[in-house]
Formats: sequence, structure tokens, C-alpha cells
Amino acid sequence: MRCRTHLAFRVTRLPYCRAARHESMTLKERSTLVKRQTVWLSAMMVFSLMLIGYYTLGTAPATPGGNSVSINGGSSGTPQTSVSAGSSGTKVTTSPAASTPVKSQTVPVSSNSASDWFVSMQMNLENSQSKLIQTLQSTIGDPRASNTVVSQAYSELNALQSQQAAEGKVHEQLVGAGYPDSVVIYNPHGRIHVYVQASKLTALQAVSIINTVSQTTGVQSNLITVSAHA
Repeated sequence: MRCRTHLAFRVTRLPYCRAARHESMTLKERSTLVKRQTVWLSAMMVFSLMLIGYYTLGTAPATPGGNSVSINGGSSGTPQTSVSAGSSGTKVTTSPAASTPVKSQTVPVSSNSASDWFVSMQMNLENSQSKLIQTLQSTIGDPRASNTVVSQAYSELNALQSQQAAEGKVHEQLVGAGYPDSVVIYNPHGRIHVYVQASKLTALQAVSIINTVSQTTGVQSNLITVSAHA
């Protein structure tokens, strides 16, 4: 009877030991899986923070409706890239080459050479600014002009001179960044259109140019348009 009882004890105990060992291995595997998931989530959080920091560093605050910045290839047939920055993140889309000229181009240029194109653009811009300066100075020196008109002319003249200084700084910075030539045009409603001498621009290059122009001129990034011309 003692032998049978001992044998029965051993037989009934064996399944319990195997079940315990199986349960122990399962807990170990679960612990390893949890550690791997924790490491993966931490890495993804760091990567996301790096991306957010890259796209927001040095840019002006976004408007509630979102910012829209277009990079146009102009009439040279290069692809057009649109960079939109809103509350949901940055979206980059590329469309086929456009066959029509850029609508915001207001200075006529007859030369086909890229270098001559930028020289002509800059000369036309400077001529327009010189005429405006002469007009404002004439108004300021007019003894028949009222104090209100003279004060407004002074304000416009100071703004134009500050604008010219900012244009020169932007040009120097873009040349230092590797672009052979550039021209900065102030459009109505406080918008800026920047042309750089390049066959095309990537989204990252466009964002970098927009940040440079925004920091130098004080104009918000959603009011800046960058175009590549070659």
C-alpha cells in the first residue's frame, strides 16, 4: 500500500510541475516582449520630437487655418512643389511641370539666360523703387503738402528703406547658402516672392529658404513664396 500510494503521488505531481514550468516561461516571454515594446515606443517618440523640432525651428507661428507655401518652377517647365504647414503637420505634394508662367511675376524679362534673367529682374525692381523714393521725397519737400501727407510719406520712405536693407541681407544669405543669384520681391498685402537660381528645389531646401527670409524680414512664413528659376 505504501508503494502504491507513493507511486500515485508521483504520477499526480508530474503534470503540476510541467504546468508551472510552462507558466514561468510564458511570463518571461511576456516580460521580454513588454521591454521590446517600451524601447520601440521610446525610439518613435524621440524620432517624432526630432521631426517636429526640425519643421518648427525658426518659423513663425502658424495661423489657425494653416500655412500654405508654394514652390513654383516658373515657366521653365520644372515640377511644382507645394508645402503646407498646418496644425495637423507638414504636407508636401508634387505636381507635374507647369506650362504657364508664374502669376505673381510682375516684372517683364526678355532674356532667356538665367543670369541675365536675375540681373533684369533686379534692375527693374531697383528702378521701380527709385521712382517711388523720388515721389515720396517730392511729397515730403512740397510746402503745400499737409502734415498728415508728409508724415505718411516719411513712414512709407522709412519702410521702403528698411525693405531694401532686408532684401540685401536675404540675397547675401542665399548666396552664402550656395545659390548663385536671387531676387526678393515684395508683393501687395505684405507678401514676399523669392526667386533663387536653381533648376529645382526640394521641400527641405524651400523650408530653409523660407525660414531665412522670415527671420530676416520679420514676415510670417505663410506669406512667403519661393520659386526656382534656371
